[in-house]
Amino acid sequence: MEISKDIYAVGGLNNKTAIFFNKTTDPVHSTFKPNITDSLIGGKWLPWGDNNLYPQEFAEKLKKTNIAIGGLEVLTAAHFGTGFRLYQGTETEEAIIFKERLVDSFPDIAVFYYRTNFNITLSEIIMDYEVFRVAFPEYLLSPNGDQIISVRRIKAADCRFQTPDPNGIINNIGVNTDWEKYDEKKTTVIPCFNANIPVEEIKAYCKQKGIRKFTIPVIDTLLVEKSYPSVGWHASFKNGWVDVVLSIPAFKKAMFEQQLNIKYLIHISDQYFSHVYGQDWNLFSPEERQKKRTELVDLIHDNLQGNKAGGKSIISPFFIDHSTGKEIKGIQIEEVPQTQSNGDFLLDGSAANYEILTAMGIDPCLISGGAFGGKTLSGSGSDKREAWTILCAKLPIKQIRTLQIFEIIKIWNGWDLTVFGKFPNINLTTLDKNKNGQEKVVN
Repeated sequence: MEISKDIYAVGGLNNKTAIFFNKTTDPVHSTFKPNITDSLIGGKWLPWGDNNLYPQEFAEKLKKTNIAIGGLEVLTAAHFGTGFRLYQGTETEEAIIFKERLVDSFPDIAVFYYRTNFNITLSEIIMDYEVFRVAFPEYLLSPNGDQIISVRRIKAADCRFQTPDPNGIINNIGVNTDWEKYDEKKTTVIPCFNANIPVEEIKAYCKQKGIRKFTIPVIDTLLVEKSYPSVGWHASFKNGWVDVVLSIPAFKKAMFEQQLNIKYLIHISDQYFSHVYGQDWNLFSPEERQKKRTELVDLIHDNLQGNKAGGKSIISPFFIDHSTGKEIKGIQIEEVPQTQSNGDFLLDGSAANYEILTAMGIDPCLISGGAFGGKTLSGSGSDKREAWTILCAKLPIKQIRTLQIFEIIKIWNGWDLTVFGKFPNINLTTLDKNKNGQEKVVN
């Protein structure tokens, strides 16, 4: 019961206690003072990795890892699905029904959607989020701060958090395209807000401080990290499995470059020439003899090389060594074994690829014909459909963070609160269940 302005009586008739509420005593969550032990960049930016170049060094290694590139494409494709779609919820006595709506059904949303290329912007943000589990959308406000008029992606690899203030709050990010050669003058400072802060509070603060652009990072939950999330699937890049994958091609290349690439070893007896040329052979000069040998070798080589040699035969006479009585082959062709064709290290590479995809949460059958180094998961249609379904079923916990971008804009701009954003996916089916072989799935 209110007994005066902002003063309430609680506790019942026999035990009345007066409690005073005002704006300065509103309850707030706990804050924690940070213990920053990292060497700050420029005295105020938190380093990302030991030398502040973790994103750049990781991306450089990622570009060389085929299986991780393929896996990353699967992750981003699954997350984005068929693209951003609008759904409107209607409450009935039995359930809440979500119906897909055209963007053009809501003029204010349509203007924003087309002006900002919203789908492309979200796809870029999703890429950053899937790689680093942190993304930085920049929101641009109207001159009076009442509307968010644009949103764009700031490249995550270029962003660094500012050291927290005494209350543990990060107030800004710094954006620099070359952190290796840090220059404070080339670092753009952008206000930063935590996603847990209510939109109305951020809006009021921006109006009060005259802020017209800011970021609300899309970031994974931190476990023991202080600032930047530790991405689970990066484990294979840290524990050595990626190094195994990358070392095998380099090792194989070095072996191929250094080995002798000889297919046939041809033995020719001098008695062959004596037989062919008779007494003239003894009259030839050493130079003429060598020329005849070379001509024969070239003739044999031309008849053995390439597809035209398929099915051809070479006839070579036998001679008798009268001193020993043994047969001597006039021409003997011996195939040289190719020691590098035995698949050495392929199982090591397969095991490493499997470990990388396991960390990414991707079933190998979505990338290749089946499990590496084994006969399980043949890569049949059923395997792929089930693997894709399971992967998509795990997406909502990630999509809720990237879809929060639309929620922030919706609340800020006062759009219809019954409208929601979704990333529908296409789930492949058998033709007996759906004549198109697919159906739309909305998480």
